[in-house]
Amino acid sequence: MSTVDFVHLHVHSAFSFRESLLRVEDIVRAAKVCEMSAVAITDTNAMYGALSFYRLARAEGLAPILGMQVSLAVDEEEVVPGRAAESLDTVVVLAMGLSGYRRLTRLATSARWKRPVPHVTLRELAEYSDGLVVLCGGPESRLFDALARGEVEAAERRLLQVANAVPAGQLFVEVQDHGLRREREGLPSLMELARRYDLPLVATQDVRYLAREDAPWHRAYAQLARADAAERFATDEFHFATKAEMEDRFANLPEALGRTAEIAEMCALDLPLHQVRMPRYATKDGRPAEEVLREAARAGATRRYGAIAPEVEERLERELDVICRMGYADYFLVVADFIRYAHQQGISTGPGRGSAAGSLVAYALRITDVDPIRHKLLFERFLNPARVSLPDIDTDFEFERRGEVIRYVMEKYGRDRVAQIGTFGTLQARAALRDAGRMTGADPALADRLAKLVPGVVHASLDGAYQESAAFRELVDGSPDARRLFEAAKRIEDLPHHTSIHAAGVIISPEPIADWIPLDLAADDTPVTAYPMEDVEALGFVKMDFLGLKTLTLIDRCLESIRKRTGASIDWRQVDEGDKATYALLTRADTNGVFQLESAGMRRVLRELRPTSLDDVIAVISLNRPGPMENIPAFCDAKHGRRPVTYPHPDLEPILADTYGVIVYQEQIMQIASRMAGFSLAEADLLRRAVSKKKREILDEERARFVDGCVRRGYSEETAREVYDLIVRFADYGFNRSHAAAYAVLAFRTAYLRAHFLPDFLAALLTLSMGSPDKIRLYEQDARRHGIQVRPPSVLRSERGYTVEKDGSLRAGLISIRHVGEAAVDHILSLRSEKPFTSLVDFLRRIEPRIVNRKALDSLFAAGALDEFFPENASRDVRRQMYEEALSRAEESRQWAALDLFVEAEAQCASEGPGNARAPSAKRLYIRYRSRGGAQVLREIQRLLAMSPGETEVALYDASTGRARLLGPRYRVEVTQDLVAALEERVGLGNVRLK
Repeated sequence: MSTVDFVHLHVHSAFSFRESLLRVEDIVRAAKVCEMSAVAITDTNAMYGALSFYRLARAEGLAPILGMQVSLAVDEEEVVPGRAAESLDTVVVLAMGLSGYRRLTRLATSARWKRPVPHVTLRELAEYSDGLVVLCGGPESRLFDALARGEVEAAERRLLQVANAVPAGQLFVEVQDHGLRREREGLPSLMELARRYDLPLVATQDVRYLAREDAPWHRAYAQLARADAAERFATDEFHFATKAEMEDRFANLPEALGRTAEIAEMCALDLPLHQVRMPRYATKDGRPAEEVLREAARAGATRRYGAIAPEVEERLERELDVICRMGYADYFLVVADFIRYAHQQGISTGPGRGSAAGSLVAYALRITDVDPIRHKLLFERFLNPARVSLPDIDTDFEFERRGEVIRYVMEKYGRDRVAQIGTFGTLQARAALRDAGRMTGADPALADRLAKLVPGVVHASLDGAYQESAAFRELVDGSPDARRLFEAAKRIEDLPHHTSIHAAGVIISPEPIADWIPLDLAADDTPVTAYPMEDVEALGFVKMDFLGLKTLTLIDRCLESIRKRTGASIDWRQVDEGDKATYALLTRADTNGVFQLESAGMRRVLRELRPTSLDDVIAVISLNRPGPMENIPAFCDAKHGRRPVTYPHPDLEPILADTYGVIVYQEQIMQIASRMAGFSLAEADLLRRAVSKKKREILDEERARFVDGCVRRGYSEETAREVYDLIVRFADYGFNRSHAAAYAVLAFRTAYLRAHFLPDFLAALLTLSMGSPDKIRLYEQDARRHGIQVRPPSVLRSERGYTVEKDGSLRAGLISIRHVGEAAVDHILSLRSEKPFTSLVDFLRRIEPRIVNRKALDSLFAAGALDEFFPENASRDVRRQMYEEALSRAEESRQWAALDLFVEAEAQCASEGPGNARAPSAKRLYIRYRSRGGAQVLREIQRLLAMSPGETEVALYDASTGRARLLGPRYRVEVTQDLVAALEERVGLGNVRLK
């Protein structure tokens, strides 16, 4: 049994991408098994897993030590791209308490901020080291390298550089022994150097995997990222060693082992989790946010409703009281501000998403565009004072302009206080198999074959593939190589592999984010959190979802097409919500491109339900899900009079009338509890959430409360129990009506456009579908089914995307053609706007071959984009011949033009030269030849020219090299028909020209 309280201070998790096989939960579990009081995480130049590790360790009663192994440069000149491992030092830094943690996150941000090679400088280490324990001298450090080479003075200089950057008592010299000869040879010198400068030793192990048997897999995996992995990790001693193993390994250095526990105490950390860091809205004149919000909400309600009715007044005040009491006034003002900016810039926003559509304050501030009173939406479903939770207003923006809104927020609140939320890509089953193939040196064809046998479902696992796919299982069981590949892949499956960016999440902070969360920098210079969403929220930062919604882009493009084609502008406030043509379209399920109603299941419900109102559309969106589907027949039968509408109790008719007696929405459950049991809506929301958990003790407890409340209000106990049973049955099925209502608005708008402006709608839909051949085929067939002709792309008429022609037909866009990129399309459109193309040769002559290359031209020809240049009745073969001839003529024209350019420039230079007063000749003979045909060609040209003295200047163009030159005065010739014929015979017809 170990007598030393050792803890691991140097542990790499899988967030040191391709350097470790350890998940953070593996580290915590191993420390528990080894009965360690604390354990550290020290990933390379990153803290991606730090907070997840912290939370797991604390939950298991362990003291988490947060740190990082950093690449250290004395100055930026030491950083050699491509040779970082050789050029940079390494040290381990550990956070001492809360102030140390905040310095560590700053250091982690510096390591990756605008640096292609992650590292920190010695100056930065000195700046942040006040709260950090620093471990130097490990086997990967430059200090150790110098000692291994016998360069004691260089090692001494390096040690002193680091020592001078770190406060006294916070620098330790790291000693390791993984059984490598290099370590054992260098360790005595390192210990001697530490003693010379009175620096304490600390025993560590560079932990990369859990158990010794993992060593071969780790070496193979690490070799995918670093060429020296086989040498660097040559032994099986990089596992999570027990206390006894470490005591045995460092029996002669017990003080170095015990020092790990001392350092763990120095690094005790208690992070303030779940303390809300609400963004602050800068109000004018420093007025309280609550006052500004109340004023803005009342003004907005007046704009929405005109005179404010008592019902609106009461609800507005109730919501404002809750929002202000919970401290969320700033949040609403911040969201309203960037929504207002979007509207000012003409950036479309969605009508709402999620439960936020149930807020009247949000509606008044134009954050949402769904009237919660008209649609019977409940604020308490969104924000409940009895259920403390952060507000969550998700906002949809026009897909292509979402980034503009995020940039505005960054400029307004500061780039150090706004960041997108990071995520991590993990090795899914197929990628793991292919990486495993490289790890094991397996036949790539075998790895590919296995990968293709993994079922094509989202997040399919290797074990799942083995269970579900007979072919996969037979291959694994029938081939030793496939079995080894399978086992290797399981070792690395789901390991984090790279960083990414959350599709929507953005945080706005009241203070610099890097004081709490390390930041990375995206390719477009956008700050990105190094922690994923769960960890960001655990630290109290408020996530806001900035979602890009293509449906808004579809609507915008359709409206723009309508304006251009007809001059009409559509104001959705003036559109009849009961438009018959729209509901007729929905009834026949003609819904290609209609938001949320395009799937086969939705079409089936539409045909059965035959919607006649927006409430019906809300119901369709809510019912077509597993569970609620069983109510579709009853709902449709009641709507169409095939069964009588019944209610659990007559008092519930006002609540259930819109859904024909069927409980469809969560809000209805809340209203029932309020109406019958006297619950407040806040209490009713808690009931809804509690009952949905289906836990027996909760169900019994809530039943008693509900029945007691009903009895007190005069209902029989039997009725109360029956209604409660209904609530229990539908609690899981109930859909969020607020969310469905907001989505129904977009469904109605897209259906309206399809019903009344089909060509414009399909043109916009096809443009958004470019890049998806299956969808293009589907929507083009849809157009033809409705008698709308789809014309091929044309360099004379097409725009980037699909457009509507004057006759109502659709014209395919140039960007829809494969191998014709955006740069080529923009170039063609730019040339056409300057001057229309008059012929195929004119088009081919004017384009820049470097932008529109031969492959792109061939694609334009194959797609029919050049057809208008050919005779209408010309066959495909004839067109191909004409195309090739035009290419040759255009090329020749470009070459002559280049010759003119070169020669004119040369003539000008010659005439401007000192002592040369010769004026350029009025006439010039151009001759094109190919030097690769032999030197005798040029000699023959010169002989012919010498025989014909005259006044015309001669210019030569070498088609082999692209070089042009003006011949000297003795080659001024008299041009005759015989001379031209002789020259053409030598260099080819068409290669002689007089200008």
